[in-house]
Amino acid sequence: MENRVDEGDSVRPDTQSYEAARPKTLWGEMMLYVLVVAALRLLVPLIFRIHIEGKLHIPEEGAVVLAANHKSLWDPIFVVLASRRPVHFMAKEELFRIPIFGRILPHLKAFPVRRGDNDRNAIRQALSVLREGSVLGIFVEGTRNKSDNGEKLLPLKPGAAMLASKANAHIVPVAIQRMKRRITVKVGQPLTLPSHLTERKERYEMISKALHEVLSQMLEPLPQG
Repeated sequence: MENRVDEGDSVRPDTQSYEAARPKTLWGEMMLYVLVVAALRLLVPLIFRIHIEGKLHIPEEGAVVLAANHKSLWDPIFVVLASRRPVHFMAKEELFRIPIFGRILPHLKAFPVRRGDNDRNAIRQALSVLREGSVLGIFVEGTRNKSDNGEKLLPLKPGAAMLASKANAHIVPVAIQRMKRRITVKVGQPLTLPSHLTERKERYEMISKALHEVLSQMLEPLPQG
């Protein structure tokens, strides 16, 4: 799942299939989400050797942005398994057009975002999630990092910093490392957001810089074995 969130002109994605597939009640949505996550907790260890560190760093309540690196299509699942709370995700809108898969995504708290455009509709949805005091997962590189050296981050997009600032949310770094079938997910301490800056661009840049530094440290190569 890939995303880009920037402020800009309004571009409304085609979300007809998404709206049609959305659960009709919050209770039904939560029940299906719980069942799917429970199934993933049983099935994923059969495929990967997954180790999660720092799960308790995610605040138990309040708005949270889980800011993760992105190497694999499995990454959203790894982030969900690392969180004690339900996680909402932005997903590229093309995924919602895939038969069956596109019908399941809304039940997993995913919502569409148009890549390559300034999608204000997706930004509003993300801010709504955070202002309700929920958890939003975002891949801060903006796309999958397909380089051979997955431990080296791509330049970060400002979306995580912007959303966390606007919603006064905690921003928690999440580093995902993969060595064949061995997966390590490291959840860091929430970042301290600068409060003395009034200029938005400067604020976003400072948060993104701090996030880049922390994630780079967390992505130090795994020991062999």
